[in-house]
Formats: sequence, C-alpha cells, structure tokens
Amino acid sequence: MVHRFSPCTHCKLMYSIVPSLGLFLLLFLLLGMTTQPEPAGDQPVLLFGIGVHIEPFGAQVSPIAIETGARSRTLDPNQMDYNRRPNFERHVEDLLNLAATVEEHGGLLTVQAQTAFTTSAIRFENTILSDFEDSGHEIGLHFHENVHLGNGDENLSPDVWTAVMQEQIEFIHRSGVEDPIRYWSGGNLYPQVLQAAANAGLSINSDWKNPNTQSTPELLMGIHPWQPAGGTNGEDISAFATHDSDGSVIFLPGGIIDPVVFANKNLIKQEEGLEGWLDVLEDSLLASLEAVQSGRVNVFHFTVHPGEFVGDPHAPYELLADFLDDVIDPLVAAGRIQWATFSQMADAFEEWEADYPAVDPRS
Repeated sequence: MVHRFSPCTHCKLMYSIVPSLGLFLLLFLLLGMTTQPEPAGDQPVLLFGIGVHIEPFGAQVSPIAIETGARSRTLDPNQMDYNRRPNFERHVEDLLNLAATVEEHGGLLTVQAQTAFTTSAIRFENTILSDFEDSGHEIGLHFHENVHLGNGDENLSPDVWTAVMQEQIEFIHRSGVEDPIRYWSGGNLYPQVLQAAANAGLSINSDWKNPNTQSTPELLMGIHPWQPAGGTNGEDISAFATHDSDGSVIFLPGGIIDPVVFANKNLIKQEEGLEGWLDVLEDSLLASLEAVQSGRVNVFHFTVHPGEFVGDPHAPYELLADFLDDVIDPLVAAGRIQWATFSQMADAFEEWEADYPAVDPRS
C-alpha cells in the first residue's frame, strides 16, 4: 500500500473571486495559502536495508579461548565446511547472485562475515568481500560466541571476548576489506557484550534474539534506534531496552513484526515457503511505515543467509526480485523508504541525537 500526499490549492477559489469582495477578502485568501499541508518531499522516511549472516561453517575455537581452557571442536564431515573449496564457492556464488539482485534495485547489503569464510577467502585468494565493499555494501561481523569462544563463553571475561572479536575483525581485513568494521551481530546472552564489543572497536548492533527460544521480546522491536544502557542474559532485558545517551553502542531494531510470527518464522518457511515469509516481511514493512515519525530516525531491515531466499536454482532470487519490484521499488519512488547500510542508519541516528541530546529516541 503506497500512500501519496498532494498539497491543497486555492487556485479555483482565487479565480472565482469577484472584485466586489474587496481587498480584505483577497488578502485573507492569500494568507490562507500558507496553511496548506507539507509537500510529499517532507514526509518521514523509513531507512531500509538487508543484512546477511554468514555462518561459521568449518570454524574452530580461537587459540585465545583455548588458552583459557576451551576445547577445540570436532567437525562433522557431512556438514557444510568453508574449508572445503566447493562448499566455499557454492556460497560465494549465492552471495554474488544476491548482491546482483539487490544492486539492480539500487539496494545495499550489510554482509556480516566470520571464520571460516574469511580465512577461506584469504587462502583461496577470493576478493568477494572487498569487491562488495567497492560496490558500496557494508562488511560487518557475525559473531558466533559458542564457536569462536567454545562452551562456557558466558563465563569468560570481557577482555577475552574483545580479543577474539578483534581477531575475527583482523581476518576480515586480511581478506581485503579496508573500511573500519563498525557493526556486529551475536553474543546476545552475554551481559557484558556491549563493553567487549566497544573495546573491540564495534559500535552498532542489531538482530537481537534469544538463541534458546529463537524469539525476540516485543520491547526490543520497533523502528527507532537507541543506545542500550546495559546488556542482558535474556531474562531481564530492562537495561538493554533503556536508552542511555552516553551509551557506546547504537542498537538498530528490525521493524514492527508480530513476536509470535517472528518466533515461528522457520515453521512459516517450511509450511508456506519463501513466498509465505516474504508476505510476512511485507506486512511488517507496511506496519513499520504506518509508525514512522517526523523528527525521528526510522529503520527497518531483515536478514538472509547464503543459500537462503534462492528459490528456484534455475532462476535464483527471482522471488526476492519480485518482492523488490512490487513492494520496495514503488515505496522508494514515492520517497517513503530509502536504502541504507546499517552504518548509514547509525550515522543518521548520531546526527539526530546531536540535535536532540535529551530526547528519548523512542518517545
């Protein structure tokens, strides 16, 4: 549903004025022209982006964590492993097809990488991540703490988390990425994750869900970014949901979506297929558009994985292309949404907060 607004006009009234009405009435009507509604160009905009999670297929526990007593992992030879070149190149092809589909619509991705994808890119001399960066996409970190830190990650100090995050970031840079890595996803149930991430140079976060329940509390949903006052172990989310203007991390909520629907997204994908999940995303996007506010930063994003959203392998990402054609493109043309990377969303929030330092961004 696209809402269009057009300014009112007094032209017909003006042309109908007869001289006998006098100068006073004419001035009254002229002054009335200044009270017309704002033009469409001044309507609030929803910043829209697509994130990509590259999973740690074939990754091992960091040597930094092993020094603390963590054990290395035993890999299943039947599972996807980026250390095997055919597996790596299969998902490289998926990512290239995804990026091409999005680029055809003027879109931007925030691609979140980690080992073993990054280390394989280095070893196989594949420049996909730096090529994405050159095309305007953002590269971030998708941090799987249980893989990189080993079991018992919740008991490790923030310094260990920071060191392993920095190690992961270094692999991203060694794969050819030059820009600073500002965004990460992961570590949701570690109460000190904000401190650890900030010390690693990270300042933007999103995609919070409880990995044990695969659900997100409604309190952490919405369209207005904020700076969490503290972390959470998943039970008490009050500090994470509270805005602190002095906070070191900006959190980007994903939009307005029914929490029950979100918690059952895998079931929806199984029963209704990709088309069913795209319908859910469209409903969520339209609900988010209804909530946009002038004088606020409004954001919406969703996540895909390599190999996901492909649809028919003979026509990869055709359904996603249809979604962009039918839903996203008209809203972009109408000025209601604007493509953005996650860092661009955070930059917009920082600019807003500089102008309104004492305002709760979700008030």
